Amino acid sequence: MFDILDNGAILLGNNFTIDGHYRRLFRVITHFHSDHLLELDKSIKECSSIIATPITLDAASVLGYTIPKHKRIDLDYGITLDVLDEKIKLEKADHIMGASQVVVKSDNVELAYTGDFKNPGKGTPILNPDVLIIDATYGSPAHKRPYKHEAEILFSDYIRDALIQGPVRIFGYYGKLQEAMKILRQYDVDAPFIVAGKVKDLTNVAIKHGIKINDVFDEKSKEGKEIMKDGWYISFKHATEFKNRDNAATNFLLDGWIIKDFIRRVDQKSFIIGLSSHADFQDTIYYIENTTSDIIVVDGSRSKYAKDLVEYARKNIPKKDFIILPRL
Repeated sequence: MFDILDNGAILLGNNFTIDGHYRRLFRVITHFHSDHLLELDKSIKECSSIIATPITLDAASVLGYTIPKHKRIDLDYGITLDVLDEKIKLEKADHIMGASQVVVKSDNVELAYTGDFKNPGKGTPILNPDVLIIDATYGSPAHKRPYKHEAEILFSDYIRDALIQGPVRIFGYYGKLQEAMKILRQYDVDAPFIVAGKVKDLTNVAIKHGIKINDVFDEKSKEGKEIMKDGWYISFKHATEFKNRDNAATNFLLDGWIIKDFIRRVDQKSFIIGLSSHADFQDTIYYIENTTSDIIVVDGSRSKYAKDLVEYARKNIPKKDFIILPRL
């Protein structure tokens, strides 16, 4: 009925493998971060169809995965798909653009997997299946962010202040960069955005699907070059490029593992900011406490803190059964 394999595949019902490969009819992708695209090329070959939100499928294409049209199933949030006596639907997860939770009904038993999420009960609906599989990325009681409710406005204020000194570079992973763009525009930071390569292509996916990011320019375009000459702009780069930074701009690396302090100075013009797309420990516990699910399965394939989460939950949350999979 459900299982989590060592390769990260979440098995729900009889026909679905999620975020990892297993030879089943349907591969589901919750979002396009690399640890959830595991062995996707194998799934494209061996599974009948690939199911995800339209944004996630478009992003996977940008990242180099070729999913044939006849294998692609674009599934919007809240739409139920009937497949071989089972039902599947995707619900929103507040993580990166297009991220989803997965609900499968099989033999009158409802199963669900949260995928990665934050803001349970607000940006992420709390699901109430018979069995809930939950992410435990920040599963240690030490993983509590004291600033999490102010993170977006703090981030915007730091970027706004840095722009007074000149251009700004923001480094982060795919998806998180587009979330950062959206936040900055929501908080009226109106400097032009400069992008290139896959960051540009993923930003175009975001805009195509209605995410409000404006004034974005290709760094190789005539307009982009003129903006960069003026020196008032924000450039977005992949996190791996942070090691090659220079002091021609103020540099910010987005890193969810900066937990106790929101910002940390690296050098005179470089900082790490704790802008996370994940629930912290308190939010994860909040989800568990507020779901009606009696059986909670903690995903131990992507987190070394699954045992910490379960030890705490067994002591503090009565009347629920907790399981870690794969079994340690």
